[in-house]
Amino acid sequence: MSCLLPSAIRTVFVSANHGEPLASRPLYLQARDLMLRRIVDGTWTPGSYLPSEPQLATDLGVSIGTIRKAMEDLVGQGLLERQHGRGTQVVPHSSDRSRFRFLRFVHGDGRPFRPVARVLAAGLARADAEDRARLGLAAGARVLVLLRTRSEDGVPMVYERIALPADLFAQLHAEPGAEMLEEIYVLYQARCGQTVARARDEIATDGASAAVAAALGCAPGAALLLVRRVAVSLAGAPIEYRQSWTAALHYRSDLD
Repeated sequence: MSCLLPSAIRTVFVSANHGEPLASRPLYLQARDLMLRRIVDGTWTPGSYLPSEPQLATDLGVSIGTIRKAMEDLVGQGLLERQHGRGTQVVPHSSDRSRFRFLRFVHGDGRPFRPVARVLAAGLARADAEDRARLGLAAGARVLVLLRTRSEDGVPMVYERIALPADLFAQLHAEPGAEMLEEIYVLYQARCGQTVARARDEIATDGASAAVAAALGCAPGAALLLVRRVAVSLAGAPIEYRQSWTAALHYRSDLD
């Protein structure tokens, strides 16, 4: 079997890699990137199964070993999942999976936080300077802003402001007062076709504004934990800027 990608595919990789010569990148990374492109463009949708390894190897003109290594990389990123007897699946977001992967708040004694989210307000707004910087938006761009609390046993513990590029999330309808029974990343994927691949969190402290204090039942100016998150799509574009304030919870990240 040929160890070189077909010329049409080589052209794709040169373009995707901003003209970097193919010889400078391992073959499995080139195969991985083309497979990722098929997920991004919807050729392989969340929940669907990939063709067999021999078929993929034939399609891409590489060895089965190269395909397996490319798949392992995507499995490690949480984008693919091997299922015994069924094949390799494009991982769909589910509420349980999203909580496990992206929810970093825990109680002080280490107990998991099991929240129910409630929408306080939702609407379009002109992106402010911080929204534009975090989301890479131009001046005058509009964002969909969601304000919500995340509660446990009826007690609000987290207040959040979420800003989303308006053009990407036109189908995300959130009614004030409604409970969000699904994790929000599930809704991004199911309603808007936007899959969160990874997120970067920054941790700081902040004083409670009047709105945050009223929602969390603390005094204005009280010291809070603030987590700023930028969530990134499969295509590598920032698609969510989230600010989360809490006085009751800790932030935990496991480092391997």
